[in-house]
Order: sequence, then structure tokens, then C-alpha cells
Amino acid sequence: MPYKHGAYGEIVKSKAIAAAQADTVLLYVGVAPINLIAGYKDSGLVNKPIRLRNFNEVQKIVGYSDNWDKFSLCEAFVEHFNNTVQNAGPIYIVNVLDPEVHRGTQVSLSNQDFSSGYVYIDTDEAILDTVRVAGKVLDSDYSVSYDMSAGQVVIKDLNGTLGTTETVTYYPVDLSQITDATIIGSANADGTVTGIQCIKMMYSDFNAVTNLLAAPGYSEHPAVYQAMVSAVQKINGHWDGYVVADIPIEDVKSKEATVTSYVASVTDSDLILDSVEVYSADGSKKGVKTTDYTLDFTAGVLTVTLVSGGALYNEAKVIVKYKAKVDTKAKAIAWSAANGYTSERSDVCWPHVIDGNGKTYHLSTVFAAMMLATDLSHESIPMESPSNKIIMATGQFFGSASKNPGYDQVESNDLNEKGICTACFWDGSWRTWGPHTAAYQYGITMDPRGIFDVNMRMLMFVTNGFQRRHGIEIDTPMTIALKDSIINKEQEELDRLAGLGAIIGTPSVKFLESANSVNDMMQGDFVFDIDFTNTPPFKSGTARVCYTDDGFKAYFG
Repeated sequence: MPYKHGAYGEIVKSKAIAAAQADTVLLYVGVAPINLIAGYKDSGLVNKPIRLRNFNEVQKIVGYSDNWDKFSLCEAFVEHFNNTVQNAGPIYIVNVLDPEVHRGTQVSLSNQDFSSGYVYIDTDEAILDTVRVAGKVLDSDYSVSYDMSAGQVVIKDLNGTLGTTETVTYYPVDLSQITDATIIGSANADGTVTGIQCIKMMYSDFNAVTNLLAAPGYSEHPAVYQAMVSAVQKINGHWDGYVVADIPIEDVKSKEATVTSYVASVTDSDLILDSVEVYSADGSKKGVKTTDYTLDFTAGVLTVTLVSGGALYNEAKVIVKYKAKVDTKAKAIAWSAANGYTSERSDVCWPHVIDGNGKTYHLSTVFAAMMLATDLSHESIPMESPSNKIIMATGQFFGSASKNPGYDQVESNDLNEKGICTACFWDGSWRTWGPHTAAYQYGITMDPRGIFDVNMRMLMFVTNGFQRRHGIEIDTPMTIALKDSIINKEQEELDRLAGLGAIIGTPSVKFLESANSVNDMMQGDFVFDIDFTNTPPFKSGTARVCYTDDGFKAYFG
């Protein structure tokens, strides 16, 4: 047995068959528009967990933009706090955007007219703290603010000294610098922590055990998904968490192509032509369409012709980067298997959904929000699947380049049986659809704990609860009374869960001689075996109806 000091919980193999967490703690990692917040540098908004409880707090603390492709966390803000079906919070976020690091070259706007007393600049990329009017004094001659409803920087003339030809400058954020590595982050020798690794700060900063982790817009990248699954295992050496991730609807690809007579080709029938970018073989030069190359896409073959005199004209090889459609069930299932999206500690979702305003949402955001809302309806106990819950959606979305009209429940079940969560229309509403973990494959023998997401999440609920209840007793004398007290407390917790319908049967807590050797006990290491069966979801119900001629006897009294 390895050296241990503290209260621990382990999820072991199911036996033939297969608490008290304070609440459900959902952490999102991504990009928030903190560049729109004055004084962001002094507010601890970069690579640090932040708790948000409503939309007003969002706008005040971390900012908001309707450009979700740029600022990935804004999607979650709407899903949780501006939802026409149901709001659910609080949520926690880690923003990785650092305007001090991820910034572009200075923008200069001449001849700005302050005759009305105001100038409005339509941008959400300006770093508000860098906005300046040349030759004037901030907060004396003019003020700077941001209108998040209009998406505008607002510069106000404070005393009528600004003219009609003023020059306004600012630095924008450069979001192209946000990469998978930025999201994954690191825990460094100097103590700094970034990205997903900030999950370990949640316990010390908020006394909160993170049991749900999402990163919409990035979890569809295999490296990020694997980092998320790794991060939720034994957080702070103790806690267990669950991941909600996406399969992409458009997969980013990069292929090297040999140039022959100034022509290169790539074969991929799913290629999206508008997304194509061409680089030199070493990646040092990015070509400009028309100036450096022309494109033709016919019968699934992309032809790249290098333009004479262009920056890539003498290249022997080029790198072609593009997006490819993942817009059918078969493609999604194949992509998931090929990229290892199969952890029993995760829900994997596909495709996106769209709302009545034309905004599209990653299904991971929708499922994560529904998990939080459903848990809260059961005293924060994860006893009910987030599947088959009404959501803020008007349809499925497979990408603007796709012609897929969508799937009904029968076709959605084809995804479910491969461990993929989706959305479908039923009983007048769009709903989440899929109760399984990503490890589930219908007809395949597996540890039954991985069949349903509620199985895994209830196991985590119990291990986390055990550690929180008994961690403060560590290093006190392990008397017989303490052993009995731990058994009694855990049995009471199991009985409570059974009374609420979260578990069924006869749950038990045992202190077994076979699991506690004399040597282990001499070292102060003690093991308690907790066995329980969580209540399974009502995944299907079949009414068996048959015709009988018995009723004809009624004619004869």
C-alpha cells in the first residue's frame, strides 16, 4: 500500500453488479472578454477560479460579448443565466485570456468626431484600459466605458474640449494566441497555475469540490479532452469529478501536400472550402488567397495552384489546413472512437443545438447546465440523469456547411447506443437525450458502473462525501469508538440516500479483517468497504399489448 496521510475514497470494480457533497460544483475553462473590464489587472481575472451567480455579475466581473466563437465562456453565461426554460447556478469559471500577453498591434483611429459629446467604437476586442485620445488626459478630458448591450466602446467628452478630428488608439486582444496548450495549462515550479490545472485551486479558494468540468469550444480537441479526464481524477489528491465534452461538428485538419508543377492536391469529400488556409512546409509563411494561391474543389479533391511571384511559389511542399464536416451519425461515431472519447468519467455530446435567435450552443454546455439544474432538484445529489430534459433549443445544428436536416428519436438512439449524448424532439419540446457515459457500447461486456452517467456520479458523490465527513478526524486516535462512529455515520448517509430514492436495496458499510492487515493498521491505514446500488434510470418502457377474443363472451351474458 502506498504512503497515505488523510481521508481517501476509491471507486473500485463493481461487485457482480456493479455522502455528503455540499453541492454540485461546475467549473468551466475557456475565454471571457475581461479585456472589456476596466482595471482587469488588479481584479484577479486571469487563470484563477471565479464564482458567478447571475448575468449582472457576469457583465460586471468578467464581461460579456455575443461573439461566442471568440469568447467561449459567454455561451455558458447565457445558458445558465439568461435561459428561457430554466436558469441554474452558481457556476465557476477559469478564464485563460490574459490581455497583457494575448494582445495585437496598436489600432489608431483618426478624425474621430466628438461634436455630440461621445464617440462609439464597434469592437469587443479592445483592451479597455489601453483606450486613449491622443494629447488628452483620461478621466480629466474624457472617460472610457463599454456598453455590453451594444457591443461598443464609449468615449465621453467630459468638459467640451474634444474636437472633430481627434485620434483614438487602443490595443486589441489577439485571440489567435489562445491554443490548446493555453486551455490545458500547467502547474509550474514557481507555484503559478494556469488553464485546466486551476481546478486544484477550487478547494482552497472556495472550499468547493469540483465534480463537473466543461470547456465548450475546446473539449472537442482530443488533447484538451484527455487533459480534462486526467484533471478530474483525484483532484488535490482526493476528489473525483466528471467531464462533459463535445465531438466537433467541424474537425480541424492539417495535411502536407507535395507540389508538382506548382500544383498540390488534397482529397477529402468533407472539406469545407471557405476554411482552407495554405502554409509553407515549415509553417513559417502563410499564403494569401488569390495573391499566393488559388483553389478549386471538385468531386472531393482540392486543387491548390501556387501563383507566380507569390510567397509560396517555389515551395516543394505546402501544408493545407482546413475544417472537415462531421455532420452525420456515422462520422460522429467514427470520430469518437478514433480519437479516444471513451472515458467512463465523461459524457460526450454531439451535435450542437440552435435557439430561436439563431445562436448555436455546444451540447456539452447544455448537458452541464442540465446536470446542475437536475442535481439541485434533488438536494445536490446526482441521482437523476440529465437526459430527457426540456432545453432552450429549436433544432439540431451540424454546421453552416451541412445539409443534414436532423435526426428523430430513433436515429438519436443510434448515437446513444455508442455512448454519445445528443438532443431530440419529443412531446412538443427539444430535449437532452442520452443517459450513458462515453464508455458505453451496447452489447459489449463492461463494468456496469460505466453504463450510466448517474452510476459514476453517485460513486463519486459517495467517495467525495466520505472524505469531507472524515478528513477532520485524520491524526486523531483510531479508537474502537471512532471506527464504529465512522461505520455508523456512513450507514446513516446510505440510509438517507435510500430514503430519497437515490439508491436501492440494502446498502452496507463494513470494516473487514481481510481488507485491514495488521501491518496496514500499524501504519495507521484503515479501509472501509461501502457497497450500494444506485437507482438506475428508467431508460425504456415497453407495453406488451396483444389481441384476445375473450371479450366476445360479453355478448352472451
